[in-house]
Amino acid sequence: MTTRLLPDIDLARIAPQRDDMKRKSLEQMKGGFSSFSYKPVRSCYSDIFNIQPDLDLGAADPAPWTVIEAELRKRSRSDEEFTHNRRVALGLRDLASSGRIFGRRQEFFPLSMGMGQKVTFWLPMIVAIDEQASALFVEPRRTRGLTAEGRRFAFSMMHERIRAADEDFAGVRLTIVQLGDPSNDRRAVRLHTDEGVELYSREELERMVASTYEMWREVLEDRERKERGRATGTGPLFD
Repeated sequence: MTTRLLPDIDLARIAPQRDDMKRKSLEQMKGGFSSFSYKPVRSCYSDIFNIQPDLDLGAADPAPWTVIEAELRKRSRSDEEFTHNRRVALGLRDLASSGRIFGRRQEFFPLSMGMGQKVTFWLPMIVAIDEQASALFVEPRRTRGLTAEGRRFAFSMMHERIRAADEDFAGVRLTIVQLGDPSNDRRAVRLHTDEGVELYSREELERMVASTYEMWREVLEDRERKERGRATGTGPLFD
């Protein structure tokens, strides 16, 4: 069977856990889809952060909020999805409008970690936050988001792809943006940096990814056996 890939955030959340906790977390992973996604707001990150193709051309005026809001509405599949994405966009817009952030587009290709998994814990941009060049990853979840260990895992992936892979970015600060609970139609942001974080080595990351996917394959195979048993009437009446 083909092993379904884990979302990046779930991989970061689960991979550093002890084996007993890891298996329990994987067993709790649902097979269905959420009633909404954050794809609409992801499509607006460049406008929200006023990212320029080339800083040498001078900073252009930021996109008006009405333009961003219209794009969110166009890309949202439901009112619920629009509401969730709008809250995130407003929180990020508050951060960007504070005058602390500006930047340019910078492509960083996904990092291959085996098992067909390519992770992308970064946005295609370099921004200056309080005049410090930073690579950003936005984590919008309200539940099952990144813990401190999950952020350590994500920071380590960011380091391998951005700083270790290109000396031009060796001094870039790594920043994860997490969003709090809704308040006044928006979600406040909290910035986490890699300062003081002991990063995992590439070898440690590869071992964690490999063991997580081996366990994930076992969980999926176990589910498939149970489903076949139910379909044929040979499976257990109770799990």
